[in-house]
This record gives sequence, structure tokens and C-alpha cells, in this order.
Amino acid sequence: MANLELTKVEERPGGQLLYNIRAMVTAGNIELPIAIKSQGSASLNETMVLQSALEFAEELESAIRLRLGVGLPDL
Repeated sequence: MANLELTKVEERPGGQLLYNIRAMVTAGNIELPIAIKSQGSASLNETMVLQSALEFAEELESAIRLRLGVGLPDL
């Protein structure tokens, strides 16, 4: 089973947040940087990073399922 971790959240110039998603699977590891707009406070930034990471994981799942020709589970 894959394991996703958020690492290295940092504020960048110009109101940008940069964080990395590390995916660890049996085939190996990969780390992807993702930049989003800062929300102005630490709590809002944390919420936005978590929402963004969840959206990324959901979109990745959809893309892989589409590529494999497998339907999405019924919700």
C-alpha cells in the first residue's frame, strides 16, 4: 500500500507556500514539490496545504484509474 507524507512546508517570497508530497510505495519513493498561494495565517495555510494534498491524491487516483480503464468506486 502507498504511503503519502507532507514534508518541508515553507513560505516563499510573493505570498507562496511550497510543500512536498513524498510517496512511498513498494516500487520506490518519489517526492513532488507543490506551490500554492499563502492564505495569510498559519492555521489557514495548514488547512490549505492539507486540502491541496487531498485534492492532489484524489486527482492522482482518478488519473491512474482512467489510464488503467478501471472505474471509480461508487460513493
